[in-house]
Amino acid sequence: MKPGLSKKESDFQKDVLQYLRKEVGGHWIKIHVSSYQLEGEPDIVGVKDGHFYAFELKQGSYQPTPLQLHKLDLINKSGGTAKVIRSLEEVRECFELKCI
Repeated sequence: MKPGLSKKESDFQKDVLQYLRKEVGGHWIKIHVSSYQLEGEPDIVGVKDGHFYAFELKQGSYQPTPLQLHKLDLINKSGGTAKVIRSLEEVRECFELKCI
């Protein structure tokens, strides 16, 4: 586990995906980093009620890279909803408060 984090990043991703799939509904996938994947893509993407969402997951003091922020901005400007998420509570708030 990275210093200063309450849980491993992979556990955080699993918690977010589980919440999205069970509580929010729609279709959600984790983007896995590989040599075939474009750099800077959000960690989790999905569709709910015809709307596209993208979430970059960060914990502690870790910040998104300029390229990650650029990709989130492109998605927002294209009509989707893209956000940096730091906790499961932020995901809940996004859907309870209609973050779109």
